[in-house]
Amino acid sequence: MDGGGNVVQEPLLVFDRALRLVAWNAAAQAFPALAGALAEGASVAALDERLAGVPVRDARLADGGLVRTLGAAPGLSADRGSRLFAAASHDLRQPLAALSLLVGALDGRVGEPAARDVLRSMAAAVQSMKTMVDGHFDLVRLQAGLLEPEVGRHAVNGILTRLALDFAPRFEARRLRFSVLPCSAMVETDATLLERILHALLANALRHTERGRVLLGCRRRGGELRIEVWDSGRGVPSDQLALLRAELARPPGDEQSGSVLGLGLTLAGGLAQRLGHRIEVDSVPGRCSRFSVIVRLVPDQEEDPAAPPLPEAEAEADVSRARVLVIEDDRLVLDALGVLLGQWGCAVIGAESFDDAMEVLGPDPQAPDLIIADLRLKGAANGIVAIRQIAKALGTAMPGLILTGDTDPKRLREARLSGYPLLHKPVAPLALRTALANLLGRERLRP
Repeated sequence: MDGGGNVVQEPLLVFDRALRLVAWNAAAQAFPALAGALAEGASVAALDERLAGVPVRDARLADGGLVRTLGAAPGLSADRGSRLFAAASHDLRQPLAALSLLVGALDGRVGEPAARDVLRSMAAAVQSMKTMVDGHFDLVRLQAGLLEPEVGRHAVNGILTRLALDFAPRFEARRLRFSVLPCSAMVETDATLLERILHALLANALRHTERGRVLLGCRRRGGELRIEVWDSGRGVPSDQLALLRAELARPPGDEQSGSVLGLGLTLAGGLAQRLGHRIEVDSVPGRCSRFSVIVRLVPDQEEDPAAPPLPEAEAEADVSRARVLVIEDDRLVLDALGVLLGQWGCAVIGAESFDDAMEVLGPDPQAPDLIIADLRLKGAANGIVAIRQIAKALGTAMPGLILTGDTDPKRLREARLSGYPLLHKPVAPLALRTALANLLGRERLRP
């Protein structure tokens, strides 16, 4: 029975305060797992047996009842839905990636102070768009039950390094100090999703800190690691702190979720719950705030030696005179990379696929100094395969960098396991330049 007689996309079940079924819609009636099971008075427990493995979202009613939304509608499997979200996110990021690279190219050509202020505002707007695109897609996938964590053992320092590269130019543009303390701990988590949580917390700190500094660091507490984001912002008023903590603990499918937090923190709270992590928040009004993600340490880990140092925001990477092969199937991004790398003094060879790259290099090619490749490419070879095959064809070790707008966790895991550094589109020009310099073994400090 559908109270209004209307068909909606998501299957809905309504239970009274005794958790007995009182109403449902046409989409629930058509849901395969519930065939023949829908009847007034059916218990939640009885229907749960039918819904084993089906993502659900529950929202409490004022009278103590419950509205349950089933996450996977008939005809749309979780796997297919996840692929659709990943493809849409990838396509939206491509023009953003090109715009970010072109803004970076202009940075070296604009000298007038007023024009540079406009350019900085443009860069901030592009980054804000990227954050919103990422956040909206991730939150929808989380609420639809399409995010399936793959928990394993991961080094924290790799996550911290990527965040340092990503956020250093943003804090620098706001004239804020940004410090990232290295940590050699191993934790049990999904590295991609943990990075998303910390990304949201850093973006929140950047938004609410007008002067001073932001620090990202870790502390061990028994069998757990606290990954903390400190900021010298205006803090959270004491009368709102309890509400903020309650909001962070709400399930992401709760109809009230996000009413106070905003997109980024709502996503962080939901992902933390999905991973079995906790987020804690403390604040001194008018002085500072601290958001902490509590993650399980890998058991029986020996005391770690000092972790390798993280990139310094003050370092300027020297990539001039490098010969760079760029393989990118989006022409807009390929052209933008060519402009930016040319601005840095690189000789750029552009190609749209592995086959195109081999043709451009010619029959007796001079090996490039390094290869930048998109993860998804035209033809059978992806970016990882393309770099390996070109190195094999040239008979030389070939430094490579994967640049991608993909959000599919399986693809990202494949990229990280390849051994090649991975940067996400739209990439900050400083992060790209630093990564290239690391591959080339070059770095110079600003005078």
